[in-house]
Amino acid sequence: MRAGPASACARRRVRFGVNYVPTQDWWYSWGDWHRDSVRRDLHDIAALEADHIRIQLLWPQFQPNAAAVNDEAISRLQQLLDDAHALSLDVEVTVLDGQLSGFLFVPAFLIDNQDGRARNVIVDPSIVAAEKRLFSALAQHIARHPAFMGFDIANEIYWFTQPLKMQFTPAQGDAWMEELLAYCEQIAPGRFHVNGVDKWPYEAGDPNGFTRKALARAGSASCVHPWAGFGPIYPKYGPLSASATHYSEFLVQYMQAFSGDGKRTIWIEEDGCSKRWVREDLIPRWAEASVRHAAGCDHLFGITWWCSHDVNPRYTGFNKLEYDLGLYTNDRKLKPLGRTLRDLIREFDKYPPPVQPRRAAIAIPDGMGSDDLLQPYMRHIENGVGPQVVLASRTHDRAYLASRGITQLLSL
Repeated sequence: MRAGPASACARRRVRFGVNYVPTQDWWYSWGDWHRDSVRRDLHDIAALEADHIRIQLLWPQFQPNAAAVNDEAISRLQQLLDDAHALSLDVEVTVLDGQLSGFLFVPAFLIDNQDGRARNVIVDPSIVAAEKRLFSALAQHIARHPAFMGFDIANEIYWFTQPLKMQFTPAQGDAWMEELLAYCEQIAPGRFHVNGVDKWPYEAGDPNGFTRKALARAGSASCVHPWAGFGPIYPKYGPLSASATHYSEFLVQYMQAFSGDGKRTIWIEEDGCSKRWVREDLIPRWAEASVRHAAGCDHLFGITWWCSHDVNPRYTGFNKLEYDLGLYTNDRKLKPLGRTLRDLIREFDKYPPPVQPRRAAIAIPDGMGSDDLLQPYMRHIENGVGPQVVLASRTHDRAYLASRGITQLLSL
């Protein structure tokens, strides 16, 4: 019989998980595998009563050549899935990790050996074909694995393309995303396939990387990595302010406005906080409030914390804040933040968080970015109204508004 929260997971309206960071060798683990250490890490995660993890493949490790994959790395991935399954942990596999935690991981076949330029991973048909070969090889081995949740096609791909000067338009980004996600569904049907973006595509008026409407229709869910620390939220408003504690909820509501029917599944795929942003004793209080507010959103798939364990300090060169984001220390001691989230998971299993009714909605111009909406939204929150968000172009569609339960439109 499998251990862990399988029965709880089956009834969870909002799933809870963590982004796994291996304690011994970070994700360099794929090249220096210590299965016993990985198992111990997974036991830590299961002790939180999480029901899933998101993991990161390092692209050059898994695909050293455009026409070849690393069979040993795939074997190690299968071992991780086996060990996660034994603990009732589902696994979302993030594949095209060219950028992760401040480092670039560039497959050699992307670099032209004549001029050193990187070939474009979004618009070059031969490179997209190579990407599909990697997904296909992975699917052949794991698509039917009971722990395999789905593919996340890439981790914030634009932070890989920009420093390497791979230019693409939002329309080209949409086409790439939709092509790869459709391919994932073809080779691993029925799984949870997504594009792991942070909040950058949503912040400005003009689209960044991908259009909001494409992000709201492609794949199994729309992802967001709220990260209030990457921006002025904490210093401007304070870590326990409405703007900080309702920030994840705010982005979920904003994103929903761009979906066709207002019922898009949304995943808070990463969230976390560093003591370099917020006084350490305040982080659990901020996290608890943030999770409670977000968990009241309808159509929320889950909240997946970044991250399971602190980065091993033997490795240098990470952004300084990367070293303290874990729910556990690197030597596997549970932090106060980890206890807080574990206790919340247990509470929500006993008393599932209800969907908070939202009868009022802020009407926004179709091209408004989330940054410009933040203050008006928080003003309504401070006045006791938790609003939805609706595009101005949809405000005359009575059937649409009724289907979302909207009975009052609010001005900015």
